Amino acid sequence: MTYKTVIVDDEKNCIEVLEFLIKEQFPYLEIVQTFSSSKEALTYLKSNTIDLLFLDIQMPFLTGIELLQSLEHRPFYVVFTTAFDQYALKAIKLSALDYLLKPIDDEHLKLSIKKFRAEKSKSNFQDQLNNFIQQTQPVTNNADKIAVSFHDKIIFYEPEEILYCQSSDNYTTIYLVNGEKATASKTIKHFEDVLSPFGFIRSHQSYLVNKTFIEEYNKKDGGFIVLKNNVQVPVSRNRKEDILQLFKNL
Repeated sequence: MTYKTVIVDDEKNCIEVLEFLIKEQFPYLEIVQTFSSSKEALTYLKSNTIDLLFLDIQMPFLTGIELLQSLEHRPFYVVFTTAFDQYALKAIKLSALDYLLKPIDDEHLKLSIKKFRAEKSKSNFQDQLNNFIQQTQPVTNNADKIAVSFHDKIIFYEPEEILYCQSSDNYTTIYLVNGEKATASKTIKHFEDVLSPFGFIRSHQSYLVNKTFIEEYNKKDGGFIVLKNNVQVPVSRNRKEDILQLFKNL
């Protein structure tokens, strides 16, 4: 028996590595499609039945979690591929879903496939997936705040409080909607991992913005976006197409 399998990851090299490992060791997993675009993957999943989905969490425009939220029915097993920190991994684990940390380890992949085959005989796919989505969906209560560690304290922020983040070497300054700011000794990659599920996108190597507050894209001076309160954030050349696509989607 073969199982229809789909891989979704915005990094094509990650798709190629995972595809190679699967074809090499698991001939009963039939890779029917791979997608580097979460939007294209969503269209496919709405009209096709599959058994197993390898899904990247951090993707532009439509994160892995947002993709799942957009599906009315999810009759398949999900293995997340992620670089998330421990709080997110804990949420995944508690929901009985599996995950693979990048770069993908061969032995961990084997364990995930073994778990998939065991779970395939059960009927609780939908419940497990719904549990995870409910845990990660943004809400406005205190349970959904982001914990940011500073040298002498931990501050909890609601994602909608954060306008954008700007990096400087291994430090990141968080700019809030109310005009306040705070600098944490974490890289912007760390905050991208944490905030991507809440609608934050990387516009530049040094900037992570809350797309809820994007008001304008200006083509002058190489291109920049204008956020709430007229804050201007640069757009790097390799991110320009992604930002323009975001405006088309909106």
